[in-house]
Order: sequence, then structure tokens, then C-alpha cells
Amino acid sequence: MTVVYGVTWVGGRLQIAKQLRGSIPDDQLWDCSAYVVGEVFRALRQSFAKARGIQDWLSASSRKVSLAQRPMEWVTPLGLPVVQPYHKMYQKSVSTQLQGLNMRVAWNPSYPPDTRKQKNAMPPNFVHSLDSTHMMLTALHAHRAGISFVAVHDSYWTHACFVDTMNRICREQFVTLHNEPILSDLAQFLEHKFGDLTYRDNSLEKRKRIQKCKFRDPFPTIGGLKFR
Repeated sequence: MTVVYGVTWVGGRLQIAKQLRGSIPDDQLWDCSAYVVGEVFRALRQSFAKARGIQDWLSASSRKVSLAQRPMEWVTPLGLPVVQPYHKMYQKSVSTQLQGLNMRVAWNPSYPPDTRKQKNAMPPNFVHSLDSTHMMLTALHAHRAGISFVAVHDSYWTHACFVDTMNRICREQFVTLHNEPILSDLAQFLEHKFGDLTYRDNSLEKRKRIQKCKFRDPFPTIGGLKFR
């Protein structure tokens, strides 16, 4: 489950080790969990190639924007602007008559973006923004239909006599939302907002380190599933 939240190899290994503990000798726990997490990640990438391609593209896009010293942002299909609030934290030394203290200063929008957090948080945050859009569409159409509607996260409630109506509205709005060119619209927004920026990528050879923010090269392959 945590793969879509950007879990790392280390985090995945710890989760698997927790499940294996007690089933194998402790001195084999590290090697076995390391092997299994590699196979799990490989299987997920093969089984959900297009989904992982989209996840990688979202992460890479956010990384570019962050390296250009801007926080990642986008607009939901309903027009709600979203800005990721992940900025670097700094330590500040405070000297008193008794002792010296090192304090971590909480994030501030004026601080540079935290590239690792910006990159890892983009896929789940973007999906959450789509889920919230679906919830809002369902609520609006439930109101138009004259039925009660309550939601907690992704759990939708209504009076028992309106369940069939709510189910129909929920599914209709999901289809309506995901028939939109969501990723193409996002790429267009990013190009308009950040396309003129450049960033420094120290992972590349020296002469190629200064890059322009591009969001369609490469662009993820979209699946052929059509909602009706």
C-alpha cells in the first residue's frame, strides 16, 4: 500500500522484515527482507507498468520544480490551487548563560523547497486532490438531487433510502472526472507556470547539469481503459 506514497527501499524492507520476524531466524532477517523487497518492487513495476510510469513522471516533475527553487503546485479540475508546503528546516544556535541550544526552525515559505519531500509527496498528494474533487462533485450532485450526503475521507454516507441514488451519483461523477485529460492538463499547467525556469541537476555530467524545466519529455504512456 505504501508504494504509492513513495516508500523507499529501506522503508519497504523494514515493513517486510516486520512481517517475517518470528518466521525465520533473526540472523537471516536482513538478507531475506532485502531479497523480498527487491522482488516486490520489481513485480509491482512489471504488473502496473503504466501506473508506475505516471507515478515516476509526477515525482520527476516535482523534483525539477523544486530544484528550480519553487514549491510544486497545480490546480485541481474544479479550479482549487494546491501548493506543497515542504521547505527545508534549519538549525539555529541559541546561547544562554546556562548553556547553548540548537533549535530546529520550522519550515517557512521563504526557505528553499525540500526536494526529497516535494518529490516523494507529489504522487499521493495529486491523487488525493483528484479524490477530493470526486467527493466535491458527488456532494454537489447529491445536493441537486435533494439527498443528504456526509463524507469522512473516502467513506460516503447518506440516509438508507437514498443509498442507490448516492451510489449512482458517485459512479457517474467518477466517470465524468476521469474521462477528462487530467495528465495532459497538468503538463500544460506546469509548462505555463514553470516552463521558463532552469534547474541544476548534479546527478548529470558537468556540461549537462543546467537543465530547462520540461514536462512532456518524456510524458507517461496513458492506458487505453475508457470509462462509460
